[in-house]
Amino acid sequence: MNLQESLYIKKLVYGGYGLAQKEGKTIFVDYALPGEIVEIQTLQEKKDYLLAKAKRVILQSSTRREPPCPYFGVCGGCQLQHMEYPAQVRSKEDILLETLNRIGKLELKRLEPSLFSEEFGYRVRVQFKVSEGKLGFFERRSHNIVEIKECLVAHPAINDLVPSLKELVKKVDGLKEIHVFYSPHEGEFLIKLLLEKPFPKEKLKKLTDNILPKRVVGVGVYIENRLYSLGRDFTFVKVGPYKYRVSMDSFIQVNHFLWEAFVSSAVPKERYNHVLELHCGIGFFSFFLSERSNFLLAYDTNRSAIRDAEYNAKINSVGNVSFQHESGLEALKKHAGEPIDLLFLDPPRSGLSEGEAKIILKNKPKEMVYVSCEPTTLARDLKVLVKGGYNLLGVRMVDNFPNTYHIEAIAYLRLE
Repeated sequence: MNLQESLYIKKLVYGGYGLAQKEGKTIFVDYALPGEIVEIQTLQEKKDYLLAKAKRVILQSSTRREPPCPYFGVCGGCQLQHMEYPAQVRSKEDILLETLNRIGKLELKRLEPSLFSEEFGYRVRVQFKVSEGKLGFFERRSHNIVEIKECLVAHPAINDLVPSLKELVKKVDGLKEIHVFYSPHEGEFLIKLLLEKPFPKEKLKKLTDNILPKRVVGVGVYIENRLYSLGRDFTFVKVGPYKYRVSMDSFIQVNHFLWEAFVSSAVPKERYNHVLELHCGIGFFSFFLSERSNFLLAYDTNRSAIRDAEYNAKINSVGNVSFQHESGLEALKKHAGEPIDLLFLDPPRSGLSEGEAKIILKNKPKEMVYVSCEPTTLARDLKVLVKGGYNLLGVRMVDNFPNTYHIEAIAYLRLE
């Protein structure tokens, strides 16, 4: 297909592509919106589909806008800035619902009201790529670096740090990535430097003291694992009444605007006796779950996160939670046969393993909340759980990543 070929875009699909069809072939088109007619440039041709980008919009959608970011269309970080934000939310709802019905065979008619936030300035964690003295992000489908002055979806404080990071890039050899975490409550940063080869600790200390602002309270140096750190390797954030220590090697949701709403929507309002939580992290949901349970057992494979969670339980005086370093599968095996009133799941993108799903269906917890960051694996897992005897009470879309194709969701289930 050549550039002059005009295509009608039927809908938006997961990945941020406009979907078109021509001569029996499915075509995924970058930067095209539903209802548009576009001319395309072919990027990649496969046996059963074509990957393309919109070169010219012949008939424009009413939801199209001029992308606010000057790097959009080259930088691979965002896929939907050419679409008005309310339309992004509606499209993601449609994609989630269609995915649940197509893959999960769930025949869900509608979603619960979605959670969404300000569309810019939401990210408190950013991973910058570094190559040949440039700091920025990868191009779409490429490892070429798009050098940037600011990122609109990043917290403004992180953008203020960019000039200092660029100075550091000039001085530190073999730098591949810089990860920045900002605490909006403490007004301070943690930085991770990912290197190809070791860099002398004393030399780095002099550089960071001279180049980075005092608000950078800790710098960690990594090749595969951490070699050493300078300063503190943790900071604190607040979510509702709780204070959380977040260490360099721990994780917290990146959209700080949605922290409280996310917790409030995910944690049920009923009271439970025995609650099991898998993939608990630093205790982000755990302390709110503890308010609803007599006793909570929480597990994660990240040792740093479990250390933070245990510390956070102490500083928040939460005594009815036990945090343990264990995989989801091993935790389920450990509690096989026990009565579980609520199982709270927040798995990685890969979703539940086959073994985890089997044990859940064998043990039959009375209720489940499943927090997902990948619609396709959520749909697959819900299909298994519903077939195994659970009622799907509802699903809520969570737009933790405005202007990107990413979709998060919360599913609520109860044993029939």
